[in-house]
Amino acid sequence: KDFYESYVIYQFLSFLIAVLGRGDRQAVVQSLTRHVNHLDPPYKWLYCLFHPPPEESDEAMGSAVLLECQVLAMQFVFFRPACSIVNFVLELMHDDNDDDGEGSKWAFFYSPKFFVIMVENVSVFLAFSGLLNFYHAVRDELAWCQPFAKFLTIKGVVFMTFWQGLAISIIFHANKSENSHNKHDDDDATSSSSDGISSADTIQHILICMEMLFFSVAHWLVFPAEEWEDGYKIKFYDRPGFGFKDFASDVSLVIDSGKRSMQAKREKKKQGSGLEDSSSVSGRVSSFGSMDEATRSEEDNGTEPLV
Repeated sequence: KDFYESYVIYQFLSFLIAVLGRGDRQAVVQSLTRHVNHLDPPYKWLYCLFHPPPEESDEAMGSAVLLECQVLAMQFVFFRPACSIVNFVLELMHDDNDDDGEGSKWAFFYSPKFFVIMVENVSVFLAFSGLLNFYHAVRDELAWCQPFAKFLTIKGVVFMTFWQGLAISIIFHANKSENSHNKHDDDDATSSSSDGISSADTIQHILICMEMLFFSVAHWLVFPAEEWEDGYKIKFYDRPGFGFKDFASDVSLVIDSGKRSMQAKREKKKQGSGLEDSSSVSGRVSSFGSMDEATRSEEDNGTEPLV
């Protein structure tokens, strides 16, 4: 999951650059140059990567800002998988018997795992700020494809779930330490420690499974395929929704269609019965007419008509 998240973040930045410049990086630099007055200067510790220096010209500033965004997203691609591997090794080397109840209230905050999480947190913050700076710089040029909605869905999946897991982990480790301090039996303390860690991971996994349902619906709404069709026009919605109104409208349409179909069948049946009644009446009328003619012919011949 961590490997894929790092891949998604950089690919999302590449997607925005490709849409803005149609595959030409220099076109993106020119677009940033037009907004140079609204661009924040790059971080000083990245100046060794910029050539020419950003102060030399507006185009150099635009190129430096774009390179900064790419570097901040790229470092996440390297640090997130590396931190994930280190965490995996630490879990393998972790021994529950090393946990003691005394003086363990702040043990998590000076453990190797906490330092790895802090490194990962800094990496997440830098990647988030890089993408946010790029969005603010080119949001007008990308307004037709609703970049803010796309930005929120991608960041929600990657960054918000990370900070959610960090908060859950801190809360459960603090709670575990208090419970362990109140225990007098070492075995009970160790059991409580293991249960606390597993409970934190379980809650995080359950929440992610539930949240991914909503994120999948959000991705379906903000990444429509018709954006890339010829003649596409941006759609503006009064408020965000999940299509419940459209669903209710479709249900009403189906019900109305069924009513019209039943009404048409009833009218057709009435017309059919009306035709049968008219044909039977015309038959009786024709038979009575033939009988009248026969009676008149017999009277003309002088014979007594038969009744």
